[in-house]
Amino acid sequence: MASAPTVQMLEQIRLSPPPDSVMDNSLPLTIFDVQWLKVPPVQRLFFYQYPHSTTHFLHTDLPNLKHSLSLSLQLFYPLAGHVTRSPETGDHEIRYINGDSVPLTIAESDANFHRLTPNLPRDVTEFHHLVPPLPTPDPEKMPLLALQVTIFPNSGICIGMSLHHVGADGCSSIHFMKSWASICRAGGDLSFIKSLPIIDRTVAKGLEEIKRKFFVEMEKVKVDKSLEGLKVKKTQDVVRATFVLTRADLESLKQWVSARVDPSWEPSQYSSFVLTCTYVWICLVKVRKVVGEKRVHFVLAMDFRARLDPPLGSGYLGNCIGACFAESNGSDLNGENGLVVGSEAIRRAIRGMEDNVLKGAELWIPKFLSLSGELVISVAGSPRFRVYDTDFGWGRPKKVEVISIEGTGAMSLAESRDQEGGLEVGVVLPKHEMVQFASLFEEGLKVCT
Repeated sequence: MASAPTVQMLEQIRLSPPPDSVMDNSLPLTIFDVQWLKVPPVQRLFFYQYPHSTTHFLHTDLPNLKHSLSLSLQLFYPLAGHVTRSPETGDHEIRYINGDSVPLTIAESDANFHRLTPNLPRDVTEFHHLVPPLPTPDPEKMPLLALQVTIFPNSGICIGMSLHHVGADGCSSIHFMKSWASICRAGGDLSFIKSLPIIDRTVAKGLEEIKRKFFVEMEKVKVDKSLEGLKVKKTQDVVRATFVLTRADLESLKQWVSARVDPSWEPSQYSSFVLTCTYVWICLVKVRKVVGEKRVHFVLAMDFRARLDPPLGSGYLGNCIGACFAESNGSDLNGENGLVVGSEAIRRAIRGMEDNVLKGAELWIPKFLSLSGELVISVAGSPRFRVYDTDFGWGRPKKVEVISIEGTGAMSLAESRDQEGGLEVGVVLPKHEMVQFASLFEEGLKVCT
């Protein structure tokens, strides 16, 4: 276990939108928000190379970071609010009151910046001091967002965010980060933002019955407890690592699967997303030695913005994702054609939701909770988010990490930083399992080449 780095807190402040720039407002939770009420926050870290001193940062860059954050919160003001209960209906809502703010921590770390950013396995505890705590002093008034900027003198900067999922999904949270980065890069000019957030809750209309069912499920089940079975067991050293599938790797996987598709199945186009998810699924099944008829599950979140009728704009601020469930058994995924079987299972699950995305929505929560104790792999992130385009003026991130997969057992997924068309996969495993996973990942690509 690596020794803990020394962290010096330089400043702890709260930032609000500019005074009187946003009116008080309350937004009802939609069915897409309610399902995340008791789920732990999503935590991301953005690492940037920064060859300057702490003093230079504090005097040159920090004022612009603060100012641009305030302007960003003017546009994304619900993230500065709280989840609370409506005094009229008693239902949960996001409420913003003029002056609401987001905590921002400024820190200095003596950790080795260049040790934190490679793809190789690193102890998970080395990242914990970079994650801003999301305070929850009152369960009836839950904050949504916390931020931290950590300077590694003469080496780098890390921007960390903790976001309560009930406030925004991955698409919205990255939209916020990119907007903040654009305003910062432009020295406070809002015109450089490519798209403004859409703060609208008309999507809730007509879905009240399903939302009521969601509330009932969330009230009677301890979701945090149900997640225990998905977490990485910390009885031994736990590490995180990143694995890259190049464009050539993905093309080899596509050709290998296409040559072995059962002729009784309809022709299909295997996306890089589906093949990557399946490949990681299989590697993890083998690491966990799941064999025989034991069922294993893959859960992914589908973005419904373009699938609703009428569709929502891509800038919709909030959650607009639903659960898509695929399953197979250990013997099939371990078999010679495991990649074909797994890919078809995920593809069928996705296609099964395309005609009516809300069909069976009332069963999402009970279905997920029924999987407690079984092997479940899920996905955090998407290559569509283009996280490596988040430039605050210091260039593209050196590395982006989804820290919260340590608590959920998910794999993270993003576009490759260094090669267009490639994908990055992040996993967190006990050290001995990571060694096995890395070997399986490498050997499997050789077989498919």
